Amino acid sequence: MQRSRFFGNKVIAATFVMAVFGWGIGFYGPPIFIYDVIQRTGWSTALCSAAVTVHFLAGTLVVVNMPALYNRIGLPWTTVSGAATLALGIYGWSIASQPWQLFIAATLSGLGWVTMGAAAVNAVIAPWFVSKRPGALAMAYNGASIGGMVFSSGWVYLISRFGFSLAAISVGVLSTAVIALLAFNVFRFRPEQLGQHPDGVDQPAANLPRLPDIASIPLRGNRQFITLAASIQGLAILLPARGHITH
Repeated sequence: MQRSRFFGNKVIAATFVMAVFGWGIGFYGPPIFIYDVIQRTGWSTALCSAAVTVHFLAGTLVVVNMPALYNRIGLPWTTVSGAATLALGIYGWSIASQPWQLFIAATLSGLGWVTMGAAAVNAVIAPWFVSKRPGALAMAYNGASIGGMVFSSGWVYLISRFGFSLAAISVGVLSTAVIALLAFNVFRFRPEQLGQHPDGVDQPAANLPRLPDIASIPLRGNRQFITLAASIQGLAILLPARGHITH
C-alpha cells in the first residue's frame, strides 16, 4: 500500500502564503498608508501616526482572545473573517475624510491583520509538527519577510498607478479570496482527520506526546506573554515612524 504524502508540507506552504499577505498588508502597509492619507487630507503627521498606533494596539485585543475565537468559530472562519476585516479596514484608510473615520478604519485593520500574524502561524503549524516544529515555523515565518519585500514596493506602485482606493479594493479582494481558499482547503484539517501523525511519523496516536489545545491556553494572565507582546507592539509602533521618515 502506497503511503500518502505528509499533508503538513502543504500546511507549511499555505501558512507561508498567509504570512505574506498578513505582514505585507497589516504590518508593512500602514507606514505607506499614512503617507498617502497625509498627502490627500493634509492632516498632521501626529494624527496619522496615532492612527497607526491604534492599528497595532487593536491587534492585541484579538491576539489575547484568539484561543477563544478558535474554540468558538474555528480557525478557518477566524482567519477568513480577519482577512475580510483587514480588507475593509484598509479600504477605510483610503476613503477616510474625517479623523474619526480614519481611527475606525485603523481599528478594523488592526483587528483583522493579527489573524494572519505570528500567533496565527503558530496555531496553524502546531498540530502538524512537534520535534520538527522549529524548522516548520521558520519556513512559514519567512513569508513575513517576503511580504515586506513584495508589498512594500507593491503598495507604492499600485497606489501611484491606480490610486489608494482601487489599490485597497484590489488587494483586499485578492487577499480575502486567497485566504479563504487556504483556510477551507488546508487549515481546516488536522493530522488525525487524514489518518496522519505530527511530523509525518509512522506511529500510533497513543505514542505521540499530547499537544495542548490552543483554546485552553490562558493568555490574559500570562505575565511572560504580556511582556513579550508589549515589547513586540512597541517595536511595531516605532517602525511606521521610521518608514514615514524614509518617505
